[in-house]
Amino acid sequence: MLDNLDPRERRSEDTPKTRETSAARPLSDREVPLAGDTRTATLNEWLDGEVPESEARAHGNTRDVEFWLRIEKEVEVRREMKTPVHVYRQIMEALPENAPAALPWYKKQVTVNPMVAMAATAGAVAVGMAIGAALTKGR
Repeated sequence: MLDNLDPRERRSEDTPKTRETSAARPLSDREVPLAGDTRTATLNEWLDGEVPESEARAHGNTRDVEFWLRIEKEVEVRREMKTPVHVYRQIMEALPENAPAALPWYKKQVTVNPMVAMAATAGAVAVGMAIGAALTKGR
């Protein structure tokens, strides 16, 4: 016997508590694949360089193609920008003259919390006991 916990469906006490057939329930909770949108697929293919620009425009993506072409032009302009000399000088003057050299990882000081050290020790002991038990059990 299954209880129907859906508050939208009213049941009287004399109605048997059985599962309804799937045909009686709406299909709103099922996942249904959507038909492919060729507009976005073609636009993505054009952005990936797989189709020519004319084909992307032919599928109704003219506005999107123009948008991405403007972005490409703006990116090209920004790639060519150089930092002004006075800004570069200000940055270099703000850096300390005697910056400390970075230490390699194996020369850095290691600090361990005592609780972490105890937990690691307990874990190592447990692993050792498990290995020892497995080796003695095989004899």
